[in-house]
Amino acid sequence: MTKEFQKNLDNFMKIFLDDFIIYSDMKTHLQKFKLSFYKCMEYKINLNPKKCTFMIFSGVIMGFIISKEGKLLNLKKIQAIVNMDVPQNSL
Repeated sequence: MTKEFQKNLDNFMKIFLDDFIIYSDMKTHLQKFKLSFYKCMEYKINLNPKKCTFMIFSGVIMGFIISKEGKLLNLKKIQAIVNMDVPQNSL
């Protein structure tokens, strides 16, 4: 997918393995959305409707907390690291 969407990466799209996010302002979002979907059809990239989410302004996406302010810290992940046992050297 990286090859097919090369021009869009870091412009209005992020890709992680077989997932992607389209981000933009409201004025240009539909145009970028259509461009991305046409590219999927061109390269026969099948979308899984169960994994698709549209027009969200904040939420957890691909493990990141996304909001209008940008990427936020995921407190659950931080708490999991804080609560980890201290590694023990068994040698």
